[in-house]
Amino acid sequence: MIRHILFWNFTEKVKTEHSEKQSLEFLQRSVATMNGHIEGLIHAEIGANTAGGYDLVFYSEFTDAQALAAFRDHPLHVAHRERCADIVTDRLCGDVAAD
Repeated sequence: MIRHILFWNFTEKVKTEHSEKQSLEFLQRSVATMNGHIEGLIHAEIGANTAGGYDLVFYSEFTDAQALAAFRDHPLHVAHRERCADIVTDRLCGDVAAD
């Protein structure tokens, strides 16, 4: 199994408009469109980062490295990325192989 973890910040536009809560809800709905519809994706979720440093944490689990690689170009993931392009910035990524 591969754990794919991303950290994001909201864009300045989101912060200036004080729309973090609405933006998070939008992102959560967008992530939900992928669960159960992409082969090899076990689970994905996004939430507020309570540890600080970044605004958001995206957490996902994949059956293996090949599933993660296929996920990157899957149409549902591409659509998710496009929906979120104006909402998030400053991406930090980590992948962990789990037994």
